[in-house]
Amino acid sequence: MEERREVLEVPPRYPNFEQTSVKKFWDALEEGKLITTECRKCGKVEFPPKMICTSCYSDEMEWIDLPLKGKIYSFAEMDVVPSGFKPPITVAVVELENGVRLFSHVINAGFEELSVGDEVEIEFREMSWFDYRKHKYFVFRRKGD
Repeated sequence: MEERREVLEVPPRYPNFEQTSVKKFWDALEEGKLITTECRKCGKVEFPPKMICTSCYSDEMEWIDLPLKGKIYSFAEMDVVPSGFKPPITVAVVELENGVRLFSHVINAGFEELSVGDEVEIEFREMSWFDYRKHKYFVFRRKGD
């Protein structure tokens, strides 16, 4: 008996960015800006950007710029990495100057070279995403290198 194999098309994990309520975030990345939302009612800064506050459930959100500098809060080395990356990569949680924490990878320093508290800057790079289109996203660059 012959084995039949069907090829299933799997939709991208994320919706088309053009169809999301946070399209402004993706547009800003293309311009080399990092923005997010802040609740006008309670002041909570949301990242990733949200259209409803996770603290007070208000829909009174406004777009704000995020600082492009911060300090490493924690970091790790990954040997199993997403497609398109060559292992190992160093990833970090960075606390920005306003207290927001972001996660991405460090492009100019390996695990052995980093310490908690190291200063980093955000840089924008073109990356391929799950929908196989290229989009800009942010990475961290340790200052002084």
